[in-house]
Amino acid sequence: MKRAFAVVVAGATAAVAGLGGTAAARPSVGRANCVGSSFSGTLGVNQSICAGGYTVTMQDNGDLVLRRSDLSACYASGTRAPGDASAVFVFNRVGPPYIDINSTSQGRVGRIMGAHEYLHFGTNASVNNKGEFWVGYKKVGYC
Repeated sequence: MKRAFAVVVAGATAAVAGLGGTAAARPSVGRANCVGSSFSGTLGVNQSICAGGYTVTMQDNGDLVLRRSDLSACYASGTRAPGDASAVFVFNRVGPPYIDINSTSQGRVGRIMGAHEYLHFGTNASVNNKGEFWVGYKKVGYC
């Protein structure tokens, strides 16, 4: 089964296919440093959020990737940066929350948009034990 997600990459829209392991490059796919099931700050290179056998990892190639426990990819941001990228959650009261993929050498290389709910602000990015990756109240990827 193919799943496609839209991601804003440096002002343009790029389609990212989730093809069970073939969509995302595997530069350093081993067990990354899990910091919990959500984040509201910054994920550095090789840091992850994880739950129930699913991980969302900021890879050393600049790609933010959701993987199953067998390491097959379900979602990839499609961003590339040379080993110095980070994923930064940005809380926004005026507009929706989002994750910026930033590179020290290249600046912002991508943005993943989230959403608020009526009367409730989305305050983090998270992964759950069903393999769903959320930014605020918007599911942006799943296995």
